[in-house]
Amino acid sequence: MDVKGYSRIPRELCYWITFLTEALPLRSVGTFIELLIGAMLSPAGFVTEAYLVVTMRNHWTSYYKWLQEGRWSWLALSRQFVRLIMKVVKQDVIHLVIDDTLTLRASKKAPGSQIHHQHGNKPNLARYVRGQCWVSLA
Repeated sequence: MDVKGYSRIPRELCYWITFLTEALPLRSVGTFIELLIGAMLSPAGFVTEAYLVVTMRNHWTSYYKWLQEGRWSWLALSRQFVRLIMKVVKQDVIHLVIDDTLTLRASKKAPGSQIHHQHGNKPNLARYVRGQCWVSLA
């Protein structure tokens, strides 16, 4: 990525973003960068907040369709992220934290909404609940 003229963006951040985009098809790069920068600037990092923080090129549905039906691999992007961490962090041992969070949903139409085992054993919830499973990597 050519950082000339963008002196306020740290060179290292430009390198990291460029490195991550190598895992994506060329036509997805712009959309990914818009959503990534928007998520970094928004308070919680959600897609809807990212859309509102940055002046986006396209309509909201374009980003939704890219996330849901786009021809890019989240696995390839995750692998590239791990490669970046291994390249940047110069330590013998790197600890990876993977967490799955269940977000309860009432609608069957919510993207990725399925029946999940409620392993939190909360007494006010049924053993199996409808929700979306979010996996986080840190």
